Amino acid sequence: MTHLDIRQRFVFDELDARGCIVRLGKTCEAIQATHHYPANLAKLLNQFALAATLLRDSIKIDGSLTIQLRSDGPIKLIMADCLSDRRVRAISEYDSEELAANDAINLDALDKNATLAITITPDEGERYQSIVPIEHASLSECLEDYFQRSEQLPSLFRLLTNENQAVGISIHAMPQEKVDDKSVTEEHFERIKMLLATLDTQEALAIETEQVLTRLFHDESCRLFESHPVEFGCVCSSTKSLDAIVSLGEGDVNELIKEQRAQGNDNLIVDCHFCFQRYEFSFEHVNGLFT
Repeated sequence: MTHLDIRQRFVFDELDARGCIVRLGKTCEAIQATHHYPANLAKLLNQFALAATLLRDSIKIDGSLTIQLRSDGPIKLIMADCLSDRRVRAISEYDSEELAANDAINLDALDKNATLAITITPDEGERYQSIVPIEHASLSECLEDYFQRSEQLPSLFRLLTNENQAVGISIHAMPQEKVDDKSVTEEHFERIKMLLATLDTQEALAIETEQVLTRLFHDESCRLFESHPVEFGCVCSSTKSLDAIVSLGEGDVNELIKEQRAQGNDNLIVDCHFCFQRYEFSFEHVNGLFT
């Protein structure tokens, strides 16, 4: 069975709620191909890729959305971002000697200095960031808690992954329009929550997107809209690499050049950690950036 990498919105006709479903296959494979992550970290990284795609769908401005975890523990960094054109990338930095390969990774069991943040970078305007409290074991629970606190409306997330595939569903409650009785609305949403919890990883990855929603919400008058492709894509470039070099400062750059000359190199090399694209710049070119 062939699964396309897609993002697809849906809405409930008789409930004040909307949703989005994302399926990633080739995107996950591309993310994992650049680094050989242990299985438990690969699954978590794919959840972050799903989350970035689902969260990007929920904002109405043009720009990118990044979700990032930083920690002083075995997992130093997890970062995933999604652009307006649904290009997704993700990366993790970790200590292979400290991270137990087969153990479940609970976010609330990371070190006390761990932080989780969502950053929105508009194509025009100021970047802004929100901190997500880490008070739950799973990323989906942390996101649900964040939306409950910030939007004052309940949201649901289901992020189901293995090492090379992922299916994610988000559902957001909307201001009351279709149902006047608030208690009825809350009861409906609780039913949706229970139905969503019945979906397991094996089933979600095995059946097509439309079948997933039919299986979950066949009694809920759920309408699925047109799908849009998602793909792995990096935003690295020669210009951004040069900007990164300049940000180090002239002193540090001169030290780097000195080290590279001592090793017999003629260029300063910048490697993208997301896609392994290599950029090489002559020492003369780099020196010219500071004149």
